[in-house]
Amino acid sequence: MSAFTETDEHRELRAAVAALATKYGQDYFRACAREGRKTDELWDEAGKLGFIGVNLPEEYGGGGAGMYELSIVMEEIAAAGTGLLMLVVSPAICGNIIVR
Repeated sequence: MSAFTETDEHRELRAAVAALATKYGQDYFRACAREGRKTDELWDEAGKLGFIGVNLPEEYGGGGAGMYELSIVMEEIAAAGTGLLMLVVSPAICGNIIVR
């Protein structure tokens, strides 16, 4: 298998994250920005569905996957116009530092 060939599991993750992100969409994101409020509803739901810590080990409450899977989460959320920059900071940087 090529390094760029996604598995069925990766495609399922993409579909699940896309469904969440499009539920909120650009209008939600714009409204939050205009009102000066955080995207807490999207962040909370992404967390409940296990997307935020997908890359972290299960013993720390994560999904046990890796950075590739977290990149899928970030790509699909951004593709729906609801990019969450904190995904780079929280699980990608801070989460990995804590694990190590």
